[in-house]
Amino acid sequence: MKFINEKLEETLLVALLASMTLLIGLQVFMRYVMEASLTWSEELARYLFIWATYIGVSYGVRKQAHIRVTAFSDLLPDRGQIVVRILIHLVFGLFAALVIWEGTKLTAKIYGFGQTSSSLGVPMAYVYAAPVVGFGLVVIRLIQHIVLDIARLSGRAPEAEE
Repeated sequence: MKFINEKLEETLLVALLASMTLLIGLQVFMRYVMEASLTWSEELARYLFIWATYIGVSYGVRKQAHIRVTAFSDLLPDRGQIVVRILIHLVFGLFAALVIWEGTKLTAKIYGFGQTSSSLGVPMAYVYAAPVVGFGLVVIRLIQHIVLDIARLSGRAPEAEE
């Protein structure tokens, strides 16, 4: 469980980005050295990039590396900053839940149509599932932050590691 909690997104991102890099490198080699282009590599690289983007959102939330404006909350005392942070996590969680809800409906619809990708022939539902999985991980990470912030409010957890 510790590995999943601490390294899941990193491991997935490394695998996705390394695969994407290898595919693009292979495509360049095949096109310019072997003079025979691969028909499927660009499509697969694009789908890997889409998955990496949504997994990256979760990684950013876990590391608290997403862009935020703290001019107002920095004026508050420590407890006020924690309360504002919890509220922000809740609002972001609602947005993520909406993305999951709508993404699930869209993925199911695409799966029902039986749509497949042009070069690879894989179901497009796998591509459309990326936001659902990515924002599902976001919700988990937001819940972790909220629990930790509530523990900080009650004095049972260490201070924030900003």
